[in-house]
Amino acid sequence: MRLGAVERATLLSDEEEAVLRFIVRMMDERELVPLSLVRSSFGLRERESLEVTDRLYRLRLVSKDILLGEPAFRPTFAGLDALAIRDLIGRKVVKSISAVVGEGKESSVYLGYSPDDMPLAIKFLRVGRSSYKNARKLRGYREKVSWIRVSIDSAKNEFETLKCVKENYGYVPEPKGHSYNAVAMEFIEGQKLLYAEPERPKEVLDTILATERVSYLFCGKAHGDLSEYNVLVNGNTPYVIDWPQADRDEDLLRRDIYNISYYFFKKYGIEIDIDAAMKYVKGEA
Repeated sequence: MRLGAVERATLLSDEEEAVLRFIVRMMDERELVPLSLVRSSFGLRERESLEVTDRLYRLRLVSKDILLGEPAFRPTFAGLDALAIRDLIGRKVVKSISAVVGEGKESSVYLGYSPDDMPLAIKFLRVGRSSYKNARKLRGYREKVSWIRVSIDSAKNEFETLKCVKENYGYVPEPKGHSYNAVAMEFIEGQKLLYAEPERPKEVLDTILATERVSYLFCGKAHGDLSEYNVLVNGNTPYVIDWPQADRDEDLLRRDIYNISYYFFKKYGIEIDIDAAMKYVKGEA
């Protein structure tokens, strides 16, 4: 039977969790963590270190290679997911996690519940090779920064951007917490804009642009990937989602405005002036 993220997280012992956290932390310094470093860092005997790392490997929380003749390890996305789940539950941000409710190119979204039984969306970011390169370029990472670091930083960026936009009355899900590559947020009932049929589409477009304006003026960031796929609509109320790539970049801002306005023109015949919209979002009009 294939274990899911939650099952893997619950099967971890405290010692195994500590070793996994250590391996993740070491990814900022090296591509592989040798068994000897695990053993010396935790004061384990060779057999003990083999047992712990073998169990992490069998749970698919780390992958294994050979480095200078000895076993060496790197975390998997499942390993990051497991640590994030244990941390969010331990900090009482999340009480429980159930089924997958959404799959993207580089993320999975689970339905969860808060300690007061409010539904949550828990998003696990798994930054792939193309986004890895884009994020590295946008954020000025050094050449050999790990995908682990990019995934963790992307989750942190999404949480902080959501928090700022929400605090300034933009239309986004309310963030509840983040850990490693995961962001827990308010669960929004609605359809993707692509499939929605709002009665007042111009009002929906205006709200989306107003949210982009809040993000740019008060939080210093453009969404960076705004489209009909990254907006949820409930009635005539849109919520802009998926902010891990948000960054202060005027080219991204113009692309956001063009993409979302083109969609509304193509589907509803609503036409706006891109330059005028840029001035509005930048606070120049």
